[in-house]
Amino acid sequence: MDNDLRTAESQDRVQELQRKLYLKAKSEVNFRFYALYDKIYRRDFLWKAWRRVKENRGVGGIDGIEITDIEESGVEEFLIKIGEELRSEQYRPQPLRRVYIPKADGSKRPLSIPTVKDRVVQAVMKLVLEPIFEAGFEENSYGFRENRSTQQAAQEVRKYLNWGYTEVIETDIKDCFGTIPHKEMLDAVARRVVDSRILRLVKMMLKVGVMEEGREERKDRGTPQGGVISPLLANIYLDAVDKGWRPMNNAARLIRYADDIVVLSKYQAQGYKRRLEQIIKGVKLELKAEKTRIIKAGEGFDFLGYRFIKAKSRRTGKESVYCYPSQKSEGKIRERIRGITNYRRPIKVEEVVKELKPVIRGWVNYHRFSNASRKFGKVRSYVEQRVRKFMRRRRGESGYGYKEYPSEYLYKTLGLYNDYHVSWMNA
Repeated sequence: MDNDLRTAESQDRVQELQRKLYLKAKSEVNFRFYALYDKIYRRDFLWKAWRRVKENRGVGGIDGIEITDIEESGVEEFLIKIGEELRSEQYRPQPLRRVYIPKADGSKRPLSIPTVKDRVVQAVMKLVLEPIFEAGFEENSYGFRENRSTQQAAQEVRKYLNWGYTEVIETDIKDCFGTIPHKEMLDAVARRVVDSRILRLVKMMLKVGVMEEGREERKDRGTPQGGVISPLLANIYLDAVDKGWRPMNNAARLIRYADDIVVLSKYQAQGYKRRLEQIIKGVKLELKAEKTRIIKAGEGFDFLGYRFIKAKSRRTGKESVYCYPSQKSEGKIRERIRGITNYRRPIKVEEVVKELKPVIRGWVNYHRFSNASRKFGKVRSYVEQRVRKFMRRRRGESGYGYKEYPSEYLYKTLGLYNDYHVSWMNA
């Protein structure tokens, strides 16, 4: 009980300091922070950073040390050592471990994994820096920010389409995380933070090499994907794009989620496209040519896993904006379901149902605030079909067993996920 109380008090102290940093940055837009370094080796900040790293789980880095290893050997001692290294300025990040994640188009996305120790240091840096920069971020930015989500971004897109913004520029930034220049990135941080020791830490995090096949590779560009602080650094850098667009907000709305961008306008989309290209070029980045196009809202377009289209309502005959899971998003959930319900897996159907629940719940909750009724119905039917097939094949029988395993058995006896309601009235 005493330990829980101390934890709560520690959390309150961290949040109170973050609130003060935010309010100072918000009230004095030109204020630059000179004394922050002493915060990053405070015990309460280190403990909160550790809890966040633990919650996010993840594998170990090149040292092979996992979160469970640290818990077994002692978290308190682990954090004391980090704090002392930071206080004495002896801390040095280790090279990142490179792994590759398959993408839907068959290519692979490089992921650079820091050690658990380095993730804790990045997390504590984020705790200190985030409230300062959050105070100045623009409203059109939704990615990797507290109390902001893809659903909010989707609702903004839908809102402006309903307001008559019918020309759409869809694009994203080419290899954004891999091409942000380090010098300009540090300059962006230094516009608000001039504590030299903080800037030195940020520089070390940017410059740390990636270990691949026994060789360490270093670059002068990029914020490594996989780092705790990388999304914040990317938002700090890309805030220049949002601010560069701000004078045009009344005529054309830019909505950004990390490096994914849509611009909505009523006319002159070609001119806005050229302006966007100029802004992106000004920050030494580049739009992905093959993904950049201008379309009419009536043609339909995808953004953040949603499909948007302006069409006549079958019920009223009036033109409305519809938003529902994209074909790509539906394909991904079907692939996950197919993998979990593979009858060759040596597990019981109860374990299959247990695995399916969080996967389906997550996908449904992501798309719940949309016109998803039909898509949800299709996915629900697909899940039922796959579970029935799993049970039949495990018994060496063909067919889908609709009579043998009716819906009541799937949902009441097996406990299959069944909350597919949508939350938009016209969905």
